[in-house]
Amino acid sequence: MIESVDLPGSLWDPLLPPLDDGTPVEIPAQLSIPPTESPVPVLLIVHGCGGSGGAERGWVDDLNEEGYATLLIESMGGRGTSGICVGEGQINVASPIVDVFRAAEAMAEHPYIDASRMAVMGFSFGGRTAIWSGLTRVQDLYGGAEFDAHIAFYPSTCFIQLDGETERTAAPLRIFHGAADDWTPIDQCQEYVKRMNEADRDVDIISYEGAHHGFDDETTSQGITYFPTAVSPRACSFIEQDGAIVEATSGRPASVRSACVERGIHFGWNGPAHAASKKDLAAFLEKTFSGT
Repeated sequence: MIESVDLPGSLWDPLLPPLDDGTPVEIPAQLSIPPTESPVPVLLIVHGCGGSGGAERGWVDDLNEEGYATLLIESMGGRGTSGICVGEGQINVASPIVDVFRAAEAMAEHPYIDASRMAVMGFSFGGRTAIWSGLTRVQDLYGGAEFDAHIAFYPSTCFIQLDGETERTAAPLRIFHGAADDWTPIDQCQEYVKRMNEADRDVDIISYEGAHHGFDDETTSQGITYFPTAVSPRACSFIEQDGAIVEATSGRPASVRSACVERGIHFGWNGPAHAASKKDLAAFLEKTFSGT
């Protein structure tokens, strides 16, 4: 269990509230360490809008085989919600960010974890955590731990433009995204990466042709599935204004009830994309953790 804090509100309302506004909570987390006689790097894994699923558990196995430890953090279940994919349930998006900082502190005490080599890896909703945990303002608010890398698979955050979004640590950020994703479209993240690159930040995106949301979840290999009630921000453009997230065009408070929010998405495994992402991630981690 990870000792963390449950922050008030839902999604980004309020945006990044202070720790003092939260209440203590214990968050389940599963630590998996490969056979080793010396400390190994660790990836803190944060799940999507429905809690941990096949993608997250599959990567635990893959990363352990590569010699990396993993800590799979259950931010939803630890707060009494089964998920928010259809616009129900409440969780402040900052709460899982607090979880990863508290998890980093816990990992620093483990004899078989090399806390000097630690990354955050998130999926969809958890991709936001992976990206925002690299913001200096967020680290100042919630923990101070600086990770070696931030890894986001098809993140649900590129439609939001925060004030000071380019003020990140030096740790690299890599986004792995399917070109056919209609839940969190790749073009939103391509625009985000462009803004980061213009500010000379070490941020890049890797695209996989024909791949949908969840292309790395082999448990969905029966085919592409249509999820009619899932909410999607694919038509949205939200910005931070005066400390709140609002619709860029109207200035109205942004929420899952905003007019731009649509329903109905596709998801499912893509074998070639999944295989390619394994190679791409392995190369990135090798380069990152070896310092070369």
